[in-house]
Amino acid sequence: MLNIKYDIVGSFLRPSQIKTARAQYANGEISLAELRTVEDEAISDLVEKEVTHGLKFVTDGEFRRRWWHLDWLKEFDGFTTKHLTKEHNGVLNHIELGYITGKISYNPDRSHPEIEAYDFLHREAQKYPGITAKKCISGPNMILVDNYLQLGIKEVPHYGSDVERLIEDIAIAYQNAIKDLYAHGCRYLQIDDTSWTYMIDERFLQKVASLGYEKNEVLDWFQRVSTKALEGRPDDMVIATHFCKGNFKGNPLFSGFYNTVAPIISQIPYDGFFVEYDDERSGSFEPWAVLKGSDATFVAGLISTKNPELESLEDIKRRYSEVKAVVGNNIALSPQCGFASVEEGNCIDEETQWKKIDLLVSCKDFL
Repeated sequence: MLNIKYDIVGSFLRPSQIKTARAQYANGEISLAELRTVEDEAISDLVEKEVTHGLKFVTDGEFRRRWWHLDWLKEFDGFTTKHLTKEHNGVLNHIELGYITGKISYNPDRSHPEIEAYDFLHREAQKYPGITAKKCISGPNMILVDNYLQLGIKEVPHYGSDVERLIEDIAIAYQNAIKDLYAHGCRYLQIDDTSWTYMIDERFLQKVASLGYEKNEVLDWFQRVSTKALEGRPDDMVIATHFCKGNFKGNPLFSGFYNTVAPIISQIPYDGFFVEYDDERSGSFEPWAVLKGSDATFVAGLISTKNPELESLEDIKRRYSEVKAVVGNNIALSPQCGFASVEEGNCIDEETQWKKIDLLVSCKDFL
């Protein structure tokens, strides 16, 4: 059970020293060890600030990552990425997409930057009594989304067209990764997964159909691989999931309501569901009535990390009551997403970021 009243989703705006150091590293001006030193100092400062602002669960802000999802997915053997240029909202953006290169597996015996990142965060969190380090990773569905639905690759090395065998291997790889994180002390894991909101967007569904897939077929892939990925999880490890409608430099990527996916997602044995509800694009809370009476916590993302305007306490209180009426008492509050899904960050400033965190924490009186 996810026993919380409020929490963050994960990422924070990257401080200038990290952006400078990452550019220097890319240009060969500093070593990886020197970059890590800059990151360590920034993460240490961030954790202290998170605690000072009243957060009980802290993250490293994803300060070591370029992308919210790909840096984690690169920890799996048989997966890599390619760089592309893609237009969005009239702007050309440099992006990466992942694809399958061989058998998907996770080897706990080799070095993993994401595990080392958690080790550092865990040590920092232990400096503060009552504070828990939360690790955020991207979900197994994102491998399928990038390879099959974004890049449109149907025949892949090692698997050919056998999606069933691939789903089995992805799930086993996640099982092993979860056990590795647990061995390193992780007791609170958040699996981020925007794949579900790809599948409520009519424009993207047109692309799915053009590739020869049916919506229900793809949703079945997602449900099976996500469910199997959690098999064998340690009993005392809390695992939640988060999904929003995309967040690229503060811009949403998808639109639509949760009606068709909520009944499927809610069957996956997560302890908590962080769901975006910061504006009218999300619709009503009714699809999540399926969680009422369950042990799972519904975490309402009522505070925007994209819109610099500060929400009113009264408005949050009103909407929180609406959630409670639908889902029951097992609910909590959070922002709708992180503040920086990519290293450039959302279109807000750091002062606004922390005002949003303070607003979140100030709601504890009525949660």
